Amino acid sequence: MQESQVPIPDEFRSDLHYVEALDTRSNEEILDSLSEHAPVTSEKNVWTYWHSGVRSMPAWCQRNVVNWVRLSGPSWSIRILDNVPSSPNNALNWVSAGLLPETFVKGTMDGPYTGPHSADFLRGACLFLYGGVWMDVGIILIRRLENICWRQLEDPDSPFEVSVPWMYGTVMANHFVASRKGNPFIKRWSQQWDCGLVGPL
Repeated sequence: MQESQVPIPDEFRSDLHYVEALDTRSNEEILDSLSEHAPVTSEKNVWTYWHSGVRSMPAWCQRNVVNWVRLSGPSWSIRILDNVPSSPNNALNWVSAGLLPETFVKGTMDGPYTGPHSADFLRGACLFLYGGVWMDVGIILIRRLENICWRQLEDPDSPFEVSVPWMYGTVMANHFVASRKGNPFIKRWSQQWDCGLVGPL
């Protein structure tokens, strides 16, 4: 096992261990691959959104996403959807305009929360149509997705098909949402969020 570049303090060595990267490409090679179209081949998809594309994300967000690739390895497809017309990762290449509010499709939404609201519109649709995990680009992933929830979600004997953080004991957070493809809860949740701004899934 490779030694961690950040030493683990002695008092934590029994609880923590270094996790080997499953993808050893350079940051630039990973960012280049994230700029290309990756067809859906399974439900092991990680979805996120940055309005102007992966190369315009702040460096700390790029590092987060590069780390997702390293931790997840080749069995997961990671996609950063955007709103750039000629981009292979334009959100409308993945989600049809009929499933999204007109203001997103026509690019007429404005204000300081355009990016987060755009992600809100896409989150449920991507998970319902394709399955996988939606993570906001600010998430620092420190465990493999299989160990967080995916192993249980894909287990045919498990009753669970969705995994979300539970906030304040009353609501689900939406910065990390994992779901199997076609899940009826995700469908209804997405429709509630869209709240009449878009037709049914």
